[in-house]
Amino acid sequence: MKQGPVTAHYPMSQGDLILLCHTKADFMDRDREAFATRGVQPERFEAFKTQARDAAKLPNDEQLDYAKQELTDAALTQRGVVESGMATVMSQVAILHDNRSFAYKAFGSAGLYDDSAGDFYVNMGHLLDWATAHVEEYEQQGLTPAQLTALAAENEKYLAALKAQRLAESSRSGTTQTRQITLNALYDELSALCGIGQGLFKQSDVSKYDDYVIDPTEQSGGPAVPPKM
Repeated sequence: MKQGPVTAHYPMSQGDLILLCHTKADFMDRDREAFATRGVQPERFEAFKTQARDAAKLPNDEQLDYAKQELTDAALTQRGVVESGMATVMSQVAILHDNRSFAYKAFGSAGLYDDSAGDFYVNMGHLLDWATAHVEEYEQQGLTPAQLTALAAENEKYLAALKAQRLAESSRSGTTQTRQITLNALYDELSALCGIGQGLFKQSDVSKYDDYVIDPTEQSGGPAVPPKM
């Protein structure tokens, strides 16, 4: 069964979640003895604080996008190198054959500039195969086997750049999912510990109860205070 995207359990930003965790951890340190009556040991608090620190080190969207964009730009730059080499080849062909002739059109260069990334790589390979098979016809125009071999190598570099770009896109998606899973786990632990804290002080200390409220819009669950007569 296909797994869908992981959604956030928390109604706040990554930074606000981490700040909230650090703030609540201070309250938990203060109330360690009370938590111990519910079986919560100090090791759990330390593990929670470590979770929060590790979550703060996760890359943000801007950092992930930058890494992906760098590789996208590299692929576009490499395509430009191949297009430039193709233009040189076709200018040599054009010395002998008009660009409207069948001999010129047989190279298949007309639509390459508008091709998708994959089509450009494949069709550029076809052009190079054709040029290699007919290189002797254009020897006087300066076309050489070495020139075509070098251009074929640049086309392979373009393929490598495309693969790196696609891998970065996949990695970004995977990293985003991993980050979301990590932050959800952090929020779930925060909720669990704060739930214990609320339970500890619901009937005894309104102020401490409110210290463990995650949603600021939530009303105090402490004991009711009778109105003044």
